[in-house]
Amino acid sequence: MNKIKKKFSFFDKGNLISIKSIPVKHGKIESQSFIINNKCAYVSDANKIYDQDLKFFMNLKYFIIDCLRIRKHPSHYSLYEVIELTKIIKPKKTILTNLHADLDYNYLLKNLPENIIPAYDGMSFNI
Repeated sequence: MNKIKKKFSFFDKGNLISIKSIPVKHGKIESQSFIINNKCAYVSDANKIYDQDLKFFMNLKYFIIDCLRIRKHPSHYSLYEVIELTKIIKPKKTILTNLHADLDYNYLLKNLPENIIPAYDGMSFNI
């Protein structure tokens, strides 16, 4: 097993890609989130970003976040928790991922704040 480094960088098509690994809570265990070029965060399998690490997630261009259900879950963010978190960290765009079947895509598109959208299979965007 290879341990994930806290920070690493590489070049892709001449562009420097920097990735920072930040631990997050996933129920009773820790998981890793990733911040790419200080513009985009990917937070999967999580139900809490530790208070001391919130500063890394502030004012990002994209915030991709685990959002399993509407109701609270012991190891994943709920829709309400994600909405409250985005009020604190203020990303330009929040993308919900890891959605359970009870979170209807079209309902979310129509009813979420404009800066929060559900992800979909094959989704891509430029950072």
